[in-house]
Amino acid sequence: MLTAMLLACLSSSAFAAERNNPIDPWTYQSLLGRGMDVDWCKTRQGMETYDRQIVENFRDMGLSHVRIRVKDDADEQLFSVLDRVIDDCLDCGVIPVLAYQADDMKNQPTQKNIDRVADWWQTVAERYRDKSYRLSFDLVIEVTNALNDKPELLNDIYEQLVSVVRKSNHDRILMISPRLRSDSAYLSDLEIPSDANGYLMAEWHFYAAGPSKTNEKKLWTTGTPAERQLVQSKIDKALQWQRETGIPTWVGAWMPGNYNDGNDYTLDEQLAFASFVAQALEDASIPFAVNSDTKFYDRVEKRWYSEMLPLTMELFQPESLPFSDVPEGAWYYDSLLYVYQNGIFSGTSATTFSPYQNMTRQQLWTVLGRMAGEKLSGSGVYSAARSWAIRAGVSDGSDPTGTLSRQQLVMLLWRFAGEPTSVQDLSGFSDAAQVSSYAKKAMSWAVENQILTGSGGCLLPHGTATRAQVAAILSRFSIGS
Repeated sequence: MLTAMLLACLSSSAFAAERNNPIDPWTYQSLLGRGMDVDWCKTRQGMETYDRQIVENFRDMGLSHVRIRVKDDADEQLFSVLDRVIDDCLDCGVIPVLAYQADDMKNQPTQKNIDRVADWWQTVAERYRDKSYRLSFDLVIEVTNALNDKPELLNDIYEQLVSVVRKSNHDRILMISPRLRSDSAYLSDLEIPSDANGYLMAEWHFYAAGPSKTNEKKLWTTGTPAERQLVQSKIDKALQWQRETGIPTWVGAWMPGNYNDGNDYTLDEQLAFASFVAQALEDASIPFAVNSDTKFYDRVEKRWYSEMLPLTMELFQPESLPFSDVPEGAWYYDSLLYVYQNGIFSGTSATTFSPYQNMTRQQLWTVLGRMAGEKLSGSGVYSAARSWAIRAGVSDGSDPTGTLSRQQLVMLLWRFAGEPTSVQDLSGFSDAAQVSSYAKKAMSWAVENQILTGSGGCLLPHGTATRAQVAAILSRFSIGS
């Protein structure tokens, strides 16, 4: 919930800036977090009952994204709702993933039906070409039926669809999924479309209709080691494919109970399954969407079903921090929770964070290295972080145990961001003249993007940067970048 609330607090100018700043797939994967499949633009009742309050309720529950399923033609009747849904999501800080059903093509993959899907995506892609890059396109929902045993045809279909979308959306994240109900076991069958352009992800499913007490392929009774391994093996296949291809994945649908079959799982059994699956995916840094909104949320009354609330909160409410020296009402609590849960920051021990301890250069190298995807932990972590910082051009590696000033912190972060340009005027701050010449471009960029907000009308460029301050700055940077 706190992550979503931080997203919601971003200024309109920050969101506007995203239109000109594509999001790389690995960053997008880290932003997706935990979400839900929604029928707001798929069913008649979903469209008729849709209201912005629903998005706000989802955000406040802690959802980071929604997978918006669509099956209708790309006409003005659809757009009258879809436009509102996408804009509301972006305004509220909920990432919208637009997913097309494409049923006719999946049932009869003739060239005529493939062309119809291509036309659909061409129309949709052109309409949303100027939307925030937080909007992504999931090209086909759950590949199955007649395409189950036609991997070559499926790859050809993706080749055509990606080519069509790329004509108007050169750098937007597109998602393809494997055959046989998008099983991760078949990710290896996928061929990367020639127009993927480095902005591609793979979406896969498992237990999309829930676990089963009898089906050996998705068995879950008491969570035996063998049953847990069934889940883990699917995650491991996805991780292996990620390593081999360099393309991130996410889980587009799974259910904590077998709701479509009447559900023979008690709430406690669902809680046990949900807790294990959510944690296993989080440990693998793979985001997921729970299937689906109508099982958890009353869209007519616009409230969460009370009987499902314990499960809903288990899935989407963040855990508390383990640090005894961080009071829950601290000004930096939400920022620290975000960077801690996203694996950016760790404590000075298992139970302490030392919020007012000054940040050292080697600590920041470690944090930035983790944000860049480096596996930095254990003995030798600082040496590895220093090597990475030098290699990445973030730092020269000098004075590793020295403390950082605020302008030095911003300078390293600016280099990490690729030294973006900025025309922000700093004269509004009373101590702007105290900013060192080497740091002016970086400080201007940080102020323009609200990464650095100042204190009492001052930038305090030579003030030391505490761990709490760095957590706040990094959460703003990570969410807004």
